[in-house]
Amino acid sequence: MISVRRLVDPSDEDVESVVQVLVASFKDDVGMASLSGSSSRVQVELYRRTIRACISQGQVFVGLVDNRIQGVAASISPGADWHCYLEDDFVRTLSPYLREWYTYHYIPTYDELYRTSFGSGERARKEAWNLKLLAVHPDAQRRGLGRSLLSTFCKQADASGKRVLTDVKSPYHVTWFGKSGFRYRAVKNFSSKDAAGFPLWCMVRDPAPTT
Repeated sequence: MISVRRLVDPSDEDVESVVQVLVASFKDDVGMASLSGSSSRVQVELYRRTIRACISQGQVFVGLVDNRIQGVAASISPGADWHCYLEDDFVRTLSPYLREWYTYHYIPTYDELYRTSFGSGERARKEAWNLKLLAVHPDAQRRGLGRSLLSTFCKQADASGKRVLTDVKSPYHVTWFGKSGFRYRAVKNFSSKDAAGFPLWCMVRDPAPTT
């Protein structure tokens, strides 16, 4: 049985269940390898911080299969903003190379992605729902859980009258999100010495008209 619910006031066990779904879902993801410096410790910390930030500053929906968390959609609300690389206690745990990579490569390239996508750049991002993570455990894929999570999240965004933004790292996901009304605005390439590098597409979905 598949269901979706919002994660509110979760236990530490709930958060760790979500983190493990993300670890399994992004096991071979080159973008996450770059963002974490190919460190499993850093990658887990990225997921944990992102989920907790979205719980406090946005919304987190989980997909359940037989009452077990097997999927997640996590977002930051309009008017809020969050990036792990702006948290000093996170940055201090990174290798010197990774701190330098975030400062001199990732952040400027990411900012350029949004300046290219929108005339108002960063402001446009902050005024929208920012879908940070959408993932389904490999064991639960191809059962419609990812689509259910995205649909539930988009309905909440539509009710607020705000657009949704998300960043994806593959042409497959550009097409997949496109089927739910997203379109891409721009793409930038990111390089890394710890991984193969990756492209990042900025995707946008305008709110559906209310009836």
